[in-house]
Amino acid sequence: MKLPSKLHISEVEKLRQDLDAILDSPDTVTIDISDVESTDTASLQVICALQKSLALTHNKIAWEGSSKAFKDAADMLGVTEFLSLQE
Repeated sequence: MKLPSKLHISEVEKLRQDLDAILDSPDTVTIDISDVESTDTASLQVICALQKSLALTHNKIAWEGSSKAFKDAADMLGVTEFLSLQE
């Protein structure tokens, strides 16, 4: 799944629905963050909820690409380690 360039609260319900659709995947969930230019707390909360749900099934998010904005927001909120974001 490729995330859009702007992850904002106005689109968080659509993001949640998109992530819910891949939640039951038996495979590792791959999320491409390479286009993310800005993100907010609400969007990261939805992604953290996905990570928590996946952990219950011993699955995880595999991150593809990199985004300074996404990483900076995760660092600011203290969820970088929880999301297993690489440097």
